[in-house]
Amino acid sequence: MDIDLSTLIWIVRLVFLTIAILATISVWNLMRRERFISVPSTPSYRPPQHIDLPEKNVVFAVMAKPGRVFDNSKLFKTMHELGFQFSENHIFEYFIPDSKNIAFSVINMRTPNAFPDPESMRPTNGLVAIMQLPIGDGDNQVKYFHLLLSVLDEIQENLEAELCDLNRNLMKNKKLYEIQKDIENFEQSYAALIQNDYQRNHS
Repeated sequence: MDIDLSTLIWIVRLVFLTIAILATISVWNLMRRERFISVPSTPSYRPPQHIDLPEKNVVFAVMAKPGRVFDNSKLFKTMHELGFQFSENHIFEYFIPDSKNIAFSVINMRTPNAFPDPESMRPTNGLVAIMQLPIGDGDNQVKYFHLLLSVLDEIQENLEAELCDLNRNLMKNKKLYEIQKDIENFEQSYAALIQNDYQRNHS
């Protein structure tokens, strides 16, 4: 059977597109499974106070399987083993290595959204992870997002939980990739504002 040139070109393009998609998915899944994402330490940073800088919240829910709750002792043990610090407000905070900058926080889905003593706490069926951008000087925001995902994957695995949005819809790789693109755009916009302000004040 003869195949004309245009059909052959279309088939070749389709094959290359399929390979590219599969490669992207494989890299994304590998990235999510990395436990230790390398992120640079960030010194204390004071952004300009005279301009309005953008902010962005990235929020996920880690939910117990339907009809279940998390075991309090296992929850606290998991969080401490992953390197979280327990704050005065009774929530868990994850700091950038060698830095005072908080990468993200985890609160209780149940009001009052805190974690009292594990022996007296009513078991919860959900955690809410909150990453407030910018972190530090506004650089490496995507790396911090990857760090968040890797730690949440560990929580999921240890607590036999599911990663969801706040409406308890399961998070798919496509949605996570869209969030990453939003963070990339945020980082670029933030850097442009800082650079433009610097140039105005030093020209």
